[in-house]
Amino acid sequence: MAHDASTSISILDRLAALDTSTVSDALDFLHLKGATYGLRPLWPNCPKIVGRASTVKVGPKTDSSSTAHPFTRVIDAITTPDRILVISSGLEGISCWGDIISNAAKARGIRGTVIDGMCRDIDGSREVAYPVYGRDVTMISGRSRLVQLAAGSPVQMRGVTVREGDYVIADICGTVFVPAERVAEVVDLGERIERRESLMVEDVRAGKPVSEVMHDAKFQAIHAETLSVAASATASHSSKLNVKTASAEDQELVKLFAGLDAPAVSDALDKLGIPGQAFGIMPLANYKKVTVGPAFTVRYVPATDPPGSVGDFIDDVAAGDVVVIDNAGRTDCTVWGDIMTQYAGLRGIAGTVIDGVCRDVNLAINEEYPLFSAGRWMRTGKDRVQVGGVNEAIGVGKVHVKPRDIVVADANGVVIVPRDRVREVAEVARGIEESEARIREMTSDGATIAEARKALGYHTLQRRS
Repeated sequence: MAHDASTSISILDRLAALDTSTVSDALDFLHLKGATYGLRPLWPNCPKIVGRASTVKVGPKTDSSSTAHPFTRVIDAITTPDRILVISSGLEGISCWGDIISNAAKARGIRGTVIDGMCRDIDGSREVAYPVYGRDVTMISGRSRLVQLAAGSPVQMRGVTVREGDYVIADICGTVFVPAERVAEVVDLGERIERRESLMVEDVRAGKPVSEVMHDAKFQAIHAETLSVAASATASHSSKLNVKTASAEDQELVKLFAGLDAPAVSDALDKLGIPGQAFGIMPLANYKKVTVGPAFTVRYVPATDPPGSVGDFIDDVAAGDVVVIDNAGRTDCTVWGDIMTQYAGLRGIAGTVIDGVCRDVNLAINEEYPLFSAGRWMRTGKDRVQVGGVNEAIGVGKVHVKPRDIVVADANGVVIVPRDRVREVAEVARGIEESEARIREMTSDGATIAEARKALGYHTLQRRS
């Protein structure tokens, strides 16, 4: 989304009226990354800052040549009054910011600096009221130890990708980054959240019992309104990319697995005698969340001469779908890379499962895009494989997968639930999960594990009836 100067000023003013906690909540509802942990104000009563990112990446100096001080060229090049320097890749214990450069930035009209690293001479920054946020302070100079590697390029800040021109808000609670193309949605949502929570504060101050004001129903009302707005914002963003929306039935089936994980669903499949565990298909990273969605199936075959398409199918995948790719278990060439990862994320695709290998994994890991495969390798599949079919029955990890079957995947692996058995599987999985939760409660209350397992029938939970 492009912004002219007047729009940018208006958005900045509205963003400045919020705090980082509210903006973090808005990002959560929109399923966007941006909130960070550990980038805090580095001097007492450091002012809040709100602006747009000018990104810089630093790194270790590897030679003895004479170089300009990092950031000097970036500071001299800034011509607008809305900029915050966002510096990544600082070294532990080594300063990449100090009082002289704070004075230079202040004179240039820069609003502040956020460092994924260390700062020294912090009193000098405080004396000129120049805000600095970062990991910590140190006395060790970065001279002859750090150099500027890039400016104006995307940088990683505590696991968040920040691009030139993205929005920044930092206060006593920490630092949050907002993608420039989504800032209007985030601010709109943040203002709604703030209004609802302000009403709750007013009720408490007016003498209403806190048990009534902070009742679950109150939070559910906030969540219901916010989710509605977030859904509209997400739909609006998706429409610009011509993204297909999930059907009502798909959404209903996915919700059945809320609170369940792959092991619970695997046990339910065993109990019902349904083969569904995808053998050898593992997560790219140790994901904390569970990915659930209908399968959009893709079958790859060896390339013809001339070779056919390798990835255009993604334009037909609905938001919330999981792309499930059958590449016959091939590990000699890939069928998924960083371009597909980025595009899938923009389109709201839930994740990707590959009976084969992927490459360009750094982007998927940094963006936390759920990717499950038989491994990773660097050789391209272009001119080696091509799409042989989409939305047809395929095999993945020795499991038969039909289009729109439900995929459940997490750090433990991938399971496929036949669409016509989804409700039955979810119900059994929930029963197993509740029994195991009760076993944990009993052992916490003093029961032996043998007693708890016997009482809840642990050894037969997944056994086929």
